Amino acid sequence: MRHFTLLVFSFFLYTTIHAQVYMRPFENAAAMGMGGATIAIPSLSAGLANEAQLGLGERLGFWVGSALPYGVTGWHTGNVQAVAGIGKYSGVGLGIEHSAVDIYAEHRFRLAYGRRLTEAFYLGGSVDVLRASAQEYGSATMATFGLSMLARVLPDVWIGAKIQNPFQQKIGEDLVPTLLRIGASWKPSDILLMTFETEKDLERKAMVKAGLEYRPTSALVIRAGMRSNNLARIGFGAGFRLKNNLAIDLASEWHPSLGLTPSAMISWRKKSSK
Repeated sequence: MRHFTLLVFSFFLYTTIHAQVYMRPFENAAAMGMGGATIAIPSLSAGLANEAQLGLGERLGFWVGSALPYGVTGWHTGNVQAVAGIGKYSGVGLGIEHSAVDIYAEHRFRLAYGRRLTEAFYLGGSVDVLRASAQEYGSATMATFGLSMLARVLPDVWIGAKIQNPFQQKIGEDLVPTLLRIGASWKPSDILLMTFETEKDLERKAMVKAGLEYRPTSALVIRAGMRSNNLARIGFGAGFRLKNNLAIDLASEWHPSLGLTPSAMISWRKKSSK
């Protein structure tokens, strides 16, 4: 299994990062089920994807999740997020992401802030500390930042954008990806949400994402999505709303060469009273 893990991980590195470190992390289960198209969602139902979402008035929330990339048991990933409101129009967030195999590990620590400027426009930003470590090569740490926005352009239509690491900084001698995400969402009711997004890394082709979230009952959420650049990947999942503000989300993403990546998350949210 160790050799299989290294083989899959090496293939993944070769096909995705091309002389970069700090891969795009595996999203939580709610985001994965929607193909990762979460930059313009006008809520924290899929966790904190856009720092400007902190201005939406969420009082308190926690998300804890993990994924098993391509079913490889030697590859460990996890993510933790927490948000807290500051008054009615702003909030702070904390995120921790982890991805590791036997010979290589990456960690990201993020501190975020978001604020509502008008009824239809929100801004946010984050400071990230990145750490990469590899056997025989040691470890390296660096800091970078991101800026984001969220706007309601029509009663049912939102747009969102984010740029991460705009100055293309390095960790050690290797580039950390500079990412630009731009998307839109359509939410005609509390039952249906449709999202579309493009993600561009300066070193790679643009990725197109699309997602759907359907709530047939207040206790059940069904999700589907896809993303594509060189290869198309399909995501699907479901969420179960329990008592006491708890929720469980499950999802999988199918890669045509590497197979399924299952993911699970548990969350707790306390929304603001309006």
